[in-house]
Amino acid sequence: MKKILSLVLAMVTMLSCSTGVFALSNDKSVNEEAGLFYLYTSSVSSTISISSKTATCKSTVVGKSGVTTKIVITQRLQKKSGDSWTSVQSWTKTFNQTSAIYTNTQSSLASGTYRTRTIAKVYKGTAYETVTVNSSTATC
Repeated sequence: MKKILSLVLAMVTMLSCSTGVFALSNDKSVNEEAGLFYLYTSSVSSTISISSKTATCKSTVVGKSGVTTKIVITQRLQKKSGDSWTSVQSWTKTFNQTSAIYTNTQSSLASGTYRTRTIAKVYKGTAYETVTVNSSTATC
């Protein structure tokens, strides 16, 4: 009986001491959730479309009004290779404003599955936070 009671107490102790883990998915977009987790960012989205072997990559970043002073967007066109993603092309642009839309195209794509990866550095003065968002996939 003492062994069973000890086992039950040990299990209750382990369960009461456990901590929860919460992760925010980085696929498609970070919209309403971003306001809850980020200091300077309201929303970030990343999209891709492919037509005639040409990919159009679009990144949209909205900073918090009255807070954000600058946005730096690095946009990567990535191709799926097995279980991982390889960058095919990368572009970076700085926007000295509260929101930004950044669009790029890449032609002559090889057959495969692609996505756009948006890495946004959203600034308040010299301080910044980084938000990374992947688009859904598109096939060529």
